[in-house]
Amino acid sequence: MVLVHGVRSSRTMWRPQIKRLTKRGFHVVAPDLPGHGERQDEEFSLAAALATIDEAVASCPEPPMLVGLSLGGYLSLQYAATTQRPLRAVTVAGCTAVPNRFLAVAFGAYLSWRDRLPGSADDSVLAAFAKANSPKAARHYYGGGRAKAHVVAPVMRALGRLDVLEAIGSIDVPVTIINGRRDEFRIHERRFLAANDAARLIVLDDAGHISNLNRPKRFTKELRAAFERAERPPLVVA
Repeated sequence: MVLVHGVRSSRTMWRPQIKRLTKRGFHVVAPDLPGHGERQDEEFSLAAALATIDEAVASCPEPPMLVGLSLGGYLSLQYAATTQRPLRAVTVAGCTAVPNRFLAVAFGAYLSWRDRLPGSADDSVLAAFAKANSPKAARHYYGGGRAKAHVVAPVMRALGRLDVLEAIGSIDVPVTIINGRRDEFRIHERRFLAANDAARLIVLDDAGHISNLNRPKRFTKELRAAFERAERPPLVVA
């Protein structure tokens, strides 16, 4: 599996899944996106993010299931819709709100501005995240550091350019959507399902936007189930 993280987080947000999947014998790759984790000094761009996913997919010994949450989910849908590389399946979470170009740019500017306000220091954000989720979830989500504020604007510009409904509709491998019941990004769930009538929806109780950390065991179980449901793609002989 290839696991793609959310905005301002890093590969560390997948620690619970990496641990459990590896124990089950899965080959797991979880890269840091540009501007995040060990790559915080790099500029984020859509092209660079998709290239990061492509490198991770290419490193797998067989066609992987691509998994993404929030930003990682949007990127995974776009990658799966445009890549020439074979994938086994696609599973996304927390990304069933259709981005609006103008709102995305405005929201990015708002988030960048909010970072300058009192109470927006990394320690304060970590404490607020821990209160809303759990201390362990906060340690995982920000385990690779909190990406700098300047990454937000290019991320939002990139999301605003995506046609996610067209993307999910053009994916020809099994698609699973996992959402937390309390996730505000569920608002266009039905539009995503209508765009790909073979897509499967799973809603996790007692979970919000960061559902892989709210319900780590259940989330991992659903990843394994989605992987097993997908038919193995045919081998490509050069």
